Amino acid sequence: MAKEFKYRDIIKYPEYRKLLFSGLINRFGDAVDAIAFTWLVYEITHSASWSALIFGLNFLPNIFVQPFAGALIEKMDKKKVIVLTHILRGLVISAFVVMYQAGAVSPIIMAAFTLIITSIESFNLPASTAFIPGVVRREHLTHAMSLNSTISSAAAFVGTGIAGIIIAKCGVYTAMLIDAATFFIAAGITASVKELKTDNEETASSESKDSYASLLKSGISYVLKKKVILNYCLIAVALNFLLVPLNSLIAPIAEECYGLGSELLSINGMASAIGAIIGSAIVPMISEKMSAKNSLVLFGLILGAGMYVLTLGRYLNSAVLYGYLLAGSCYVIMTMSASVIVGILGVQFVKSVEQSYLARAAAIFNASSAAATPVGSMIVSACAVSISPALLIAVSAVLAIVLFLLVAVSKLKFEIKEEVANAA
Repeated sequence: MAKEFKYRDIIKYPEYRKLLFSGLINRFGDAVDAIAFTWLVYEITHSASWSALIFGLNFLPNIFVQPFAGALIEKMDKKKVIVLTHILRGLVISAFVVMYQAGAVSPIIMAAFTLIITSIESFNLPASTAFIPGVVRREHLTHAMSLNSTISSAAAFVGTGIAGIIIAKCGVYTAMLIDAATFFIAAGITASVKELKTDNEETASSESKDSYASLLKSGISYVLKKKVILNYCLIAVALNFLLVPLNSLIAPIAEECYGLGSELLSINGMASAIGAIIGSAIVPMISEKMSAKNSLVLFGLILGAGMYVLTLGRYLNSAVLYGYLLAGSCYVIMTMSASVIVGILGVQFVKSVEQSYLARAAAIFNASSAAATPVGSMIVSACAVSISPALLIAVSAVLAIVLFLLVAVSKLKFEIKEEVANAA
């Protein structure tokens, strides 16, 4: 039974350990690259506008490519797709480093590479989601996905922490080569993973004979008909939209609201990683004690409250210690709550979707939730001209609290009965 299952039990499975280690290596490289590429963009362009543009380009393939990629992947071997996309990303990043060393990188080139890398990722993400049930048994999914999230957050924490040292000591190109190397290592590990034999193999074989158009249409129809899955998408879209002010106004909040410098950004970054680790780790315990709906409501309200309290830093009169304590505490609470919400949604999503539809449904889910970010960024950008960052975040916090109070009193469902899921 799930209640008797612990983290130490899932670690005993060698194939899961491979999957876990592959994700850890990959996430570490991504964290190093995120800092390196961000630094490189500004170093080459010296323009905040280009930085914002390239940041926005990261989301476009996830919105426009991923839904179509999901249908294609449904007809393919998920493991092979993951291995191939890892290798491709490693090669693309390596090629970028060679061009950078040759002095051939321009803002246009950086934008093009951003689109290429994120487009490849749009194939990797749904394949990775659909691959998990092929390695981990259904009754172990909650602990497996939660542990994977916890380890990934820890790897990101370490990667972010040492990225600055790598860049300072060895150069930005070395940091990016490290990222490329992690993709090749992750590809090798993933290739060695052995999948479970499931009852879905016959269904998958049948699906592979369907046309691409049929698979895409049936995938969209499946999501629209499954009310529980549609509810996950709606919550993800609304939450991503409401978090845009918090995520995009980090620097203005530190300077204008708290009256502190970039050191506060480092404090907030470390606090966020700690909160993410705690949140991911407690997802199984929360899942055992509370229903999915109650969990979402509780941690959604905590998230909203944390966002609002963060804006109270304007009353501290630039007091350094109190500013660090207040902002750091808020970021731990906010990222812990967000991690629990993401964890609950992720586990319930994988449990609720039939495996033959998982890649398509995951692609639609990821694309719809990602679409909220650029839309929200445009609105925040327009509002920030006349509204202070603190007020924008406070308004988002209040709207988040209202959203989850409405979810609490609604009849929306966020989980399916176990026997129905098993029958599916």
